[in-house]
Amino acid sequence: MGNINIFIVFIEGILSIFSPCILPILPVYLSMLANSTINDMNKDNFKSSILIRNTIFFVLGISTTFFILGSSISALSSFIATNKNIIMIIGGIIILIMGLFYLGIIKSELLSREKRLNVKYKTMSPFSAFILGLAFSFGWTPCIGPILASVLVMASTSDSILVSNLLIAVYTLGFVVPFLIVAIFYSKLGKHLNNIKKYMNVIKKISGAFIILAGLIMLITGVVNVNKQINVKNENTVEENNNSSNVEANQQQEEQEEEKIEPIDFTLYDNYGNEHTLSDYKGKTIFLNFWATWCPPCREEMPYIDELYEEYNKNQDDVVILGIASPNLGREGSKEDITKFLDDNGYNFPVVFDEKGSLMYGYGMNSLPSTLIIDKEGYITTYVPGAMNKETMKKIIERDR
Repeated sequence: MGNINIFIVFIEGILSIFSPCILPILPVYLSMLANSTINDMNKDNFKSSILIRNTIFFVLGISTTFFILGSSISALSSFIATNKNIIMIIGGIIILIMGLFYLGIIKSELLSREKRLNVKYKTMSPFSAFILGLAFSFGWTPCIGPILASVLVMASTSDSILVSNLLIAVYTLGFVVPFLIVAIFYSKLGKHLNNIKKYMNVIKKISGAFIILAGLIMLITGVVNVNKQINVKNENTVEENNNSSNVEANQQQEEQEEEKIEPIDFTLYDNYGNEHTLSDYKGKTIFLNFWATWCPPCREEMPYIDELYEEYNKNQDDVVILGIASPNLGREGSKEDITKFLDDNGYNFPVVFDEKGSLMYGYGMNSLPSTLIIDKEGYITTYVPGAMNKETMKKIIERDR
């Protein structure tokens, strides 16, 4: 999907420049950048070096605007990450509507409205060309709104800030490359611009088709992910109810029925740089919690884990509290990012770094958070997928203490 999105936004960037309200005035802007007139441009009576130089600064101004718009989306990254799939569904529907508008199936005065910023100049310099690029992109944003909006929605629902910025950069590249090509080869291409105008309706329909494709990809992906979340949530609810019943059941009966399972031994380092070997804790009750910084249910139960860490004397007695995080696995950040998250939230319990995800894969963890309880004899007695409250955590610890 990522490669498809990159291809789509690049084509959308190219198609944006052929918008009915941009292509017709392209010679006007190029004449301004060349410090010339349209007539002189048509007669090749201009300095191409000045045109190319000013066009470079002009497209830098345009690029700045697009990245400002992309940054405003990134500022909402926490909200977007939490509601990513819902946003993808809503965004996919909106983009589909925009695609239908571009195809002419839906009519909208709002989407058809144009706003232009008039910039007066005497002699165009690199600085004034940059300002003109800013003015151009802000002033004509409503004109390319449907295409640009689809790119911003795709960027906002991407898996990382890097991918988000990459999508904005690819769209910007597709948008500004035609400017540079026309500026460099204006003597040969200028006379063909009027011929392209004859095919504006066709270009507009092609743009609409690409927008609809992007909307369908987002909508289908969002629906599939939501269905997966619902299924996982239902499974977790059933398992949590079963675990709650087990906690309250007779301990002696459980020990007779439960199969003794040995945990995966490990030697890992925590966020303080301390070494932890699981087998060294034999004789103690161990609370292992698998979590991630991007996981909302994980963040909800972490204050309870930290409180238990303090109440059980910071792992100095017969209970050991350990968190397990997997740096750079999936959407997780680096060890430094995880440590910063713990410090910023004031959590003191140790978190070991499962850097290659060997424990996650070894236990077949398919949901976060997930918790294992290992008794004093060194056997796994409890597996809890999903978040818990403090009372439930304490019950499963005390049962094997």
